[in-house]
Amino acid sequence: MSKFQIPQPESRQPKQCSSESATARTERQHRTPGADDATLLPGRVIPGESYPLMEFPESGERYEVFARGIHACFVAHPLPHPDIEGYTALTDYFNCTFPFQNTHQNVRALLDNLLRLPGLNISHTKNRGKGFNGYERSYELGEFGAQFGYGGQAGTALLSLPGQACAAISDWMPLVELLRDQLGARITRWDGAVDDFEGTHPVDWAVERYLAGDFTNGGNKPSCRQNGNWVDPDGTGRTFYIGKRENGKMLRVYEKGMQAGKSWHPWVRYEVELHNVDRTVPWDVIFNPGKYVAGAYPKALAWITEEMSRIRTIKEEGSLAYQHLVRCASNAYGPLVNVMLEVEGSPEAVIKKLSRPGVPSRLAYPIEKPLQD
Repeated sequence: MSKFQIPQPESRQPKQCSSESATARTERQHRTPGADDATLLPGRVIPGESYPLMEFPESGERYEVFARGIHACFVAHPLPHPDIEGYTALTDYFNCTFPFQNTHQNVRALLDNLLRLPGLNISHTKNRGKGFNGYERSYELGEFGAQFGYGGQAGTALLSLPGQACAAISDWMPLVELLRDQLGARITRWDGAVDDFEGTHPVDWAVERYLAGDFTNGGNKPSCRQNGNWVDPDGTGRTFYIGKRENGKMLRVYEKGMQAGKSWHPWVRYEVELHNVDRTVPWDVIFNPGKYVAGAYPKALAWITEEMSRIRTIKEEGSLAYQHLVRCASNAYGPLVNVMLEVEGSPEAVIKKLSRPGVPSRLAYPIEKPLQD
């Protein structure tokens, strides 16, 4: 793999830090009565000083304290769950940024590297002719929604891999070695997903555990909200959110099968979303996603034990998407097809008139025999 010159990455410490961030408040409220202050937070901070890492297993994180001016700043480090295997979850979204000198040579070299990278499975690159996520320019990478953004943003670039692009990766190691070791990248967003296909832990169970305090981080209960029809569930799917994205950690529990178009399907998905907001997301999340999904809420998600199969997830998504699109096509164009059969004279002639090259993006993977209604 060819290498190209890039500027050295800047310090990993956050560029901005308030006198007391959300993470700091969580840690402060985590003190137990009578705890020795000397073992927790310093009463005052000395500019330039740093302090030992403080670990709080119930919150799923440990905290690094350092001085920024006269204020104490906190950076959370997610903890892996020691009793959960890494294969029990899947990486379902990945963003990272890295220092990047915006020259035509560097852009071309990076795109060529990504095209040739083993395991990434990018078939092509395409200039989108517009910006992306705050960056001035961007490229489409392959057919599964991956994007590369550059230009502006303090001399950095962004690689974004949504769920389908993550699913297409057969080997993460070459990509991690390029991003982490050559480009000095840091993860800015990572989603880990657990699929409960039989619905043994439905959204209502998650609500019960939330009310029981199992998602509480160190005595500080995170916020929650709901989406969908909770008053009179109608089979279109509900979502339960715990935490806020802007605080750097959020859990989504939603009725995946129903939202994919299959009424009352039992499939439920748990998704932990981590951002680098007062937080460092370790590269180990890529190789041990299950440990970090369960570790984010160790009391509530300790049930995660079944091996997650990306192949099964793809098959389920493909089957449900196929059925949903067929129903939509039937409702929208069924009567027209009846007329076309009379006009054209045969099903073959109708198919010839209607068919176009390619497949819908939601059906990009091979589909087995669809589930029966």
